[in-house]
Amino acid sequence: PREKIHLWRNGEKRPVSETAAFVQSWLYFALLRDVTGVTFSVDYVSRDGGGDDGNQVISTAGLEELLGAWSARLAGNADITETKEKLSKLYKLLIEHRSIGLRIHICGIDLGNDTIMLAIAMLSERLMAAVIDLYAHLGLETPVEQTWRVRHEGVDDIGQPILKLMRARGWCPYDVRRLDIDTKELSILYYYSNLKTPRSSKDHSECSGERCLAMMTKPATYRLSHRREGCSCPLLFADPKEVAQILEQGSIPLISMMPGPDHEALKMSVKDLAQGHHFVAISHVWAEGSGNVNDNALQTCLLKDISEQVRKLPWDGSSSDFAFWIDTLCVPVRPRHLQVLALNKMRIPYERADHVLVLDSHLRSLDSSKSSPTELFAQVSCSSWMRRLWTLQEGRLAQKVWFQFADKAIDVQSIFANLDRSRVPSKVENWMKSSLYIQLWVQIWYRGDPVKNTSRVAAMIAFTGHALRSRSVSVPSDEALCLFNLMDMDITRVTTVPPAERMMVFWRSFKRVPRGFVFSKASSKLSQEGIHWAPSSFLGFQSEKEWSGPQELNSPGPDDPHAVPTSVGLQVALPGFIFHQGLIERMKGYDFTWNFPLTFQDSDGAWYSMRLEKAWRQGSDLPATSHQLAVVLAHELQHAGESSVPIGHGAENFSFQDFSVGLLVSVTKTESGMMYVTAHNHVAVELLGEGIRRYYSLADGCAKEVNIAQSILSNESHVASKQRYKASVERLLEDKGRLECLVATARHMVEEEDYEHLLDDMMSSTVVAARFGECGTAQK
Repeated sequence: PREKIHLWRNGEKRPVSETAAFVQSWLYFALLRDVTGVTFSVDYVSRDGGGDDGNQVISTAGLEELLGAWSARLAGNADITETKEKLSKLYKLLIEHRSIGLRIHICGIDLGNDTIMLAIAMLSERLMAAVIDLYAHLGLETPVEQTWRVRHEGVDDIGQPILKLMRARGWCPYDVRRLDIDTKELSILYYYSNLKTPRSSKDHSECSGERCLAMMTKPATYRLSHRREGCSCPLLFADPKEVAQILEQGSIPLISMMPGPDHEALKMSVKDLAQGHHFVAISHVWAEGSGNVNDNALQTCLLKDISEQVRKLPWDGSSSDFAFWIDTLCVPVRPRHLQVLALNKMRIPYERADHVLVLDSHLRSLDSSKSSPTELFAQVSCSSWMRRLWTLQEGRLAQKVWFQFADKAIDVQSIFANLDRSRVPSKVENWMKSSLYIQLWVQIWYRGDPVKNTSRVAAMIAFTGHALRSRSVSVPSDEALCLFNLMDMDITRVTTVPPAERMMVFWRSFKRVPRGFVFSKASSKLSQEGIHWAPSSFLGFQSEKEWSGPQELNSPGPDDPHAVPTSVGLQVALPGFIFHQGLIERMKGYDFTWNFPLTFQDSDGAWYSMRLEKAWRQGSDLPATSHQLAVVLAHELQHAGESSVPIGHGAENFSFQDFSVGLLVSVTKTESGMMYVTAHNHVAVELLGEGIRRYYSLADGCAKEVNIAQSILSNESHVASKQRYKASVERLLEDKGRLECLVATARHMVEEEDYEHLLDDMMSSTVVAARFGECGTAQK
């Protein structure tokens, strides 16, 4: 755990309670005063916390009344120019407030209670939403809303107290991680934490943030469920001959349930969509027992229930058979050729259905009449249905989606359309409702243009990746089937190929892809030759930057450069350097696990540092020494112009001038102006400032002065080699001018400025210079 930072005054360490009081006065109560113009009053934000200690706790119960009066004053001002200036000042104030709060949090200043900074952030978040509401109401250009949920390595997110609370209340770790990743507003995350814990009856003791084992299915252990416990009703089977005949005629089978002769039994009939039937497509979660891996059959009680819910939906007056489509009955388990016919038409039922009805056990346990619209939206977000991959396409392709609750089915989109927007800023209930709906819209209904429009490929991949990252699937090879449907691609290209090759076919279906995929750090990539650059899955919680590479390369316009998938690899034009032929031999066996960069010079004398990072893919080791190494960069490195603002004394001399991610590659051949390369490692490359260049030049001088043979250096450790240059470096440091230069440089390179640390750092730089020598040169 990070060590907490304490405040001192006049040489005396101050109590944590004093620090907490100061921060709350400054960043909570003073913020309320500066935004609303109202001096803090206990009537607005405090109440008795209960218990024996008599402590008061902060409550925002009166905040909405305060914001209503404040916004009325601003919106009622006839001078729009003056109002715009006030809003601009408030927006800048909130941006600066967020910056200060995040710095206090990231630095680790001890406030004694993590919820203090959480409360400050949530207040700021609400005030920012109110200011932006006013911008929109007045017809002004709306500024960008800033989030407090900024993640830094080794630093807990400000929302961590909420996540801890959710875990303590029995939430599945996978649900906690999913909502954590998908939710940018702290207020929404806190709202989730106060809901009834979903799937609490399941055993989540073996679940992790990466997957929920309680909801994973395996064919060998899959169990069909009844509508209620204790029911022993029989299975009802779809007529295989009728289903087969309809599929072979190129149509879609539908199911209709009617009472039998004794008014208790049910009679199932198979209808043909081609005959003009209105119908409902059922979207359900297989892991809840409404699938069947062995037969096209379901329990009678389930079918009766489905039929009853279907009949309750709004129907055209001419409908009488209340038909529905459900994959368990309408996609043949066998034979394979009939299953393929059904899979090839999986878009049609969801696109052409009058309604898509979502059946989810968590939602069906809740009475919608006892819940606010905000809670209904939040409960949909927490449902099992929102976690599964197949259900994404089922909702996204639909004309209208209904979510079945215990008492009735709910149309989320209609509820949002009827939202009361009369008050500005929106009441907190409506603000949260809007935020939750937008989250649902991105996750379910955003469709975009078909990928036939190649300028939309980047956007489609980005939005699909965002929607899929928090979903899961029991059969990994099903992912490609869903991707083809979601992106309106020809699914017949993938249903007949071996499951292990489906993702390869998916990626090779694109004529162009964003260049960022060259630098993808996806946790798993395809193993087939020529397509090692492609992620093997859209699923998982990796950030977009990690999964698809640098942002600046992932949003190309129709005329911007793209990468072209070919049978031998990804064809792309990018800047880089070609290294000296002998570099690879000197890199062999060199320990790059320590965090010291390889430095090199270009033909213009500019110095660069290159830090090796993770392997580009599994098994991408350096090749034989006969190959030439190169580095491919995301962008060309350039010296900072006059517009750059250095931070700190001497920073213009000692900070790096530019930075780029890159790949260390080996050149296999050059042909017809095309260079063919094999990628090995991700790297980070910096163009160094003038002071650091002098630093490395001095190290190079020490290396040449001692002149240790390469055969010796290549057979000993870095630690041992450092001692060979100690005397030379010590003589260097005796020169006062050079020592001052190195000390100034060290302020930007090492944590401490003491002589011993500087000596050790300079010896390490000398070893690198000696080890790579003239091989540490490169041509652009």
